[in-house]
Amino acid sequence: MRARKAVHLYRFFHAGEPAGEGRLEVFPGREGVKATFQAELLLPLPRTKVRLSTETDLEGFSRYFSERVEGREARVFTVERLEEEGLVMVSQGKESLAYPYLAPYHDALSLLLALPHLDLLPGEVARFALPGGRAYVERLPDLEAEGRPLRQYRLRPGLTLVQVEGDRVVRVAQQVGDHVFEALWEGEEEPRRRRRWV
Repeated sequence: MRARKAVHLYRFFHAGEPAGEGRLEVFPGREGVKATFQAELLLPLPRTKVRLSTETDLEGFSRYFSERVEGREARVFTVERLEEEGLVMVSQGKESLAYPYLAPYHDALSLLLALPHLDLLPGEVARFALPGGRAYVERLPDLEAEGRPLRQYRLRPGLTLVQVEGDRVVRVAQQVGDHVFEALWEGEEEPRRRRRWV
């Protein structure tokens, strides 16, 4: 998977109302990509902090994924690919479950990172394995917004629309109950150099 170092800024809307802000940091490396998505969501209530992290292999499939959500309560969910043991380890809180590693899979964040690099024509559908399930990605007809060409994808299960411009996701819209939750790309920030302590 081709990726470049970047920090993307997003604004969130719930039923058309401002609902928070977030940032996606992407750092390509020799063994794959490390990415972290952090957001503070004001709507729907209660106020919630979300942190998703993924580490991918060179093909963009998930090697490690973690999700931390802090709202009324805190919960942590992790998925780790243990290739030498031939297992996938899934943990939530104090409980863990291992199942056989049969094929490469995506997590929620690695799938979004892969969309700009998918080679699908409008109308084509790709199926991707997820921990404990699968996702279908359908390429929709392209769209032009403010003179910029956008590629569109529909993700299932559930109903999520993703719009991509170049190598970045610029809009995600998902039906949540009776309302639409949206993430809109606001711009890019210069990546900060990581400090290494000796």
